[in-house]
Amino acid sequence: MTGQQERIFTMINTDTDIYIAYLPLAHILELCCEILVYFMGIKCGYSSPQTLTDQSTAIKQGQKGDLQVLRPHIMCCVPTILDRIHKTVNEKINQSNFFRRQLFHMAYKIKVKRLEEGLDSPYLNKLIFTRMNEMVLGGRVKTMMCGGAVLSGETQRFVQAALCVTLFQGYGLTETCAAATIADQFDTTVGRAGYPLVSCEIRLVNWEEGHYHNTDEPHPRGEILIGGKVVAEGYFAGASKENINFIEIDGTRYFCTGDIGEMFSDGTLKIIDRKKDLVKLRGGEYVSLTKVEMAIHKFPIVENCCLCASASAEYTVVLICPNPKQLTIYAEKNFGEKEWQKLVDNEEFNEQILKDVQDACKKGGIERFETPQRVKIVTEAWIPETGLVTDAFKLKRKAIEQKYQDVIEDLYIDKPKKESSKRIKKSRVAPEQ
Repeated sequence: MTGQQERIFTMINTDTDIYIAYLPLAHILELCCEILVYFMGIKCGYSSPQTLTDQSTAIKQGQKGDLQVLRPHIMCCVPTILDRIHKTVNEKINQSNFFRRQLFHMAYKIKVKRLEEGLDSPYLNKLIFTRMNEMVLGGRVKTMMCGGAVLSGETQRFVQAALCVTLFQGYGLTETCAAATIADQFDTTVGRAGYPLVSCEIRLVNWEEGHYHNTDEPHPRGEILIGGKVVAEGYFAGASKENINFIEIDGTRYFCTGDIGEMFSDGTLKIIDRKKDLVKLRGGEYVSLTKVEMAIHKFPIVENCCLCASASAEYTVVLICPNPKQLTIYAEKNFGEKEWQKLVDNEEFNEQILKDVQDACKKGGIERFETPQRVKIVTEAWIPETGLVTDAFKLKRKAIEQKYQDVIEDLYIDKPKKESSKRIKKSRVAPEQ
């Protein structure tokens, strides 16, 4: 926690700044940040993911979310929340008139280029981007800490440029008391998780099966081991069988994370894969589940998704938990049906969804063998209360696969194409991308 304070909280004014706490305390990053906030005497307000923004599910139309009411200066985020903010802002921009859209995109490109060169853009901020911060975050958020999963470079750059926020991306686990690395505030790159804190050290060990080695060129790669006094003594009670992940090297206790990292020459770490998320198909190809899911998330109707693959299958399939508002617009625009729930079993509807998913994968640089060949829209919301996602909205893959076992098995059954039993009136308008 000393390391986290040294890396982030130097930017914070303890007398005037306000922190907004909305993640559950089961999330180790939120727990550590709140303890630091109390220790430093910073004011704190409480919210929840369901009431955070004006578009949150528990906020009635016309009412304000907690960000607009509290107007904080500091907040923690998980990638899922930032992805939603990114989509929300993009939707509003696309709904504006032609002149406003072109002005925003031109200004955004200029600011991103200046950010990459380490330069600020005060005039563009005053003209355009501070208004975006006011519209989405309340107008005073200046610092964010993001952890819990890999954040896409596109979303990271958008938050930095369009929302005028200093975004610290970090990496760590519950077993290592949250952050092990945090990016430097002057790092102009995206997609990297920063360099180690003063409280720990990082090792990369070879993973032969995935062909990652700490002798790779141009940068060493391998499974990340986090060592130091921040590492827990082990798991409690029934979970103690997993204590094999705790090892000792040269008198230092390490935790084997299962994450694959790449270490750059400046000492900065990048998370590039995860052992548990790498699945070998029947043809021998390896599929990175998280990488494909990040690409699918760019499809506007997707709130969350779970890519399914197994050693006995030749291709992948995907379950999509939709954004109800966006899917309603999509269904009405392309199929003339306001109630999208009536379409989830319609063959034409699923074929169109699959085509758009595959287009998103292609744009995201996903290989053909990784791209889903079947898709299923689920009607249940994936929230922590259902047990299908964690408090940080990360997927619980085993729970999802158990709940939808019959659905997944059905997706792997090749069905002959046939005419839909109920003809759906299709719009001539092109599908939303």
